[in-house]
Amino acid sequence: MTIRFKLILGLCLILGLLSLGMAGVFFTLILPGVEDIERRSCFVDLMRVEQAIQQELRRIQQSSREWGQWDDSYHYAATLNPDYEANNLTVNWLTDLKLNLLAIVGADGQLLVSRFSHPEHTLTEPLVMETLGATDVESRLRDGGIGLVKSPAGVLLLASSRILPTKGQGPSRGTFYFGRLIDDDFIRELSEQLHLPVRLISEKPALPELRFEALSENQSLSQMGVPLLNAGGDDLYIHLQQERPYYQQMLASARYYMAAIFLAGLFASLVAYIFLQHVLVRPILVLKAEAERFSDAHKSIYFKHSTTQDEIGQLAHAFEEMAERVIEGRLLLERERKKFEHDSLTDPLTGLGNRRYQEQALAMDRESHSGASRLFIMIDLDHFKQVNDRYGHDVGDGVLQQMAKLLEQCSRGQDILARSGGEEFSLFCAGIDAGSASSIAKRICQETAAHLFGDQDIRLHLTCSVGFALCPQCGADTQNAECDARLLKLADLALYQAKAQGRNTWVGYRLQPEISDCRVPVSEAALHDAVITGAVVSFGPESGNWVTVP
Repeated sequence: MTIRFKLILGLCLILGLLSLGMAGVFFTLILPGVEDIERRSCFVDLMRVEQAIQQELRRIQQSSREWGQWDDSYHYAATLNPDYEANNLTVNWLTDLKLNLLAIVGADGQLLVSRFSHPEHTLTEPLVMETLGATDVESRLRDGGIGLVKSPAGVLLLASSRILPTKGQGPSRGTFYFGRLIDDDFIRELSEQLHLPVRLISEKPALPELRFEALSENQSLSQMGVPLLNAGGDDLYIHLQQERPYYQQMLASARYYMAAIFLAGLFASLVAYIFLQHVLVRPILVLKAEAERFSDAHKSIYFKHSTTQDEIGQLAHAFEEMAERVIEGRLLLERERKKFEHDSLTDPLTGLGNRRYQEQALAMDRESHSGASRLFIMIDLDHFKQVNDRYGHDVGDGVLQQMAKLLEQCSRGQDILARSGGEEFSLFCAGIDAGSASSIAKRICQETAAHLFGDQDIRLHLTCSVGFALCPQCGADTQNAECDARLLKLADLALYQAKAQGRNTWVGYRLQPEISDCRVPVSEAALHDAVITGAVVSFGPESGNWVTVP
């Protein structure tokens, strides 16, 4: 995961958390507050409906008082004068008063007269008496009062007044009742008056007295119960199912503001990304690229361009110092590695290569001189042990150093010269023909014998013995490490033969072309058999030519 992707992910996370935070605040704090305001508003509407009902009850009560405390009504309650009914209790009289029920009950509790006017419902005198004679209704309305009464025709707004003379003096001759049925017309009138979708239903109070319920984002239902006088537990419930303008407006505003805040946050995140990309990500990526280039080129100059004074600039400066120390350390390690490699491949006394150097040099030569002839020469100083015993090892070391320089003079620059051990040296020459092999061996013997070894105090005349092995045509089956090792062994056997012949001489062996698969003799018995069969040709300084040695 790249740092740029991490930055984008972090900004998206911040933006997401901001959105979640706004949504959380909105849905846990703002919306519940709006719903509470809406609930209180709906309860106020319910109270308005209840007050409108109470106002209608007071209007009906006022009408009942006007008719109940009237001399004609007072006289009718005593005489039941038919003229009173004919003149006052006409057909449209209740409709004009916006009433549906008239009932006059005498002081003895007997129904004197009743009228019920409604196009859809009927209420006979027995039913009227049954409704008005209920214990709760009679006790509440007998002496004048108002209330809601449940009748077979429906719920009535009922008001009563004692029947008295106009001046209100004298004994009461009964009770005058006016009632209005809660029907569709009344509900429609109430809705138009209050501008509310009112529904009035009589049912048992299975719900709290005040209840608010959100049906959806667009509709809410609020309910309120008004007790009835004679319902035996039923109440008149006011239902208001109406629009939720505040809630919808708040939702629309919240969506708008949340979208605006989200876009603002997105824009701020984009600006922050560009800023952080410029001041943070880009310098880090540049620093990373410089570190990668440094790992390839190992140059501290890649960290020198940053001039900022912040933590990234300090980091670049620290990288620069670290790179310089790494380069110094690498140079030191490289020098130490080369020194260790040189020491591991060099004889510390003579400065020539050692056996390990010889093996590596031969391996490289096999790759670069495929098919060329290969000459291996072994040189050994005669009676060198006597020099150490007689003159000391310091003189012997000087002799070995002088012998190494002499052999360097007798060899070519591309030849492989090494000290094999003690007073023994080895020389490898590639591309040497048969005539040059004996010349090289002869020259080494002559140069050694003619050289004056030692220092100003000690002068020594020494000789050497030389043995070599020549493979004139080396194919793929004979040009390998195993075959070179066998040729070295054959040159060592030739050196042994030279020492056996009295030292200060040389002996050489040449392989015939039919020798393959590196079947080079490496023991005296195998060499003897190879010479007899002609597979190996031996020669020395006595003949000067290649001769077969029986």
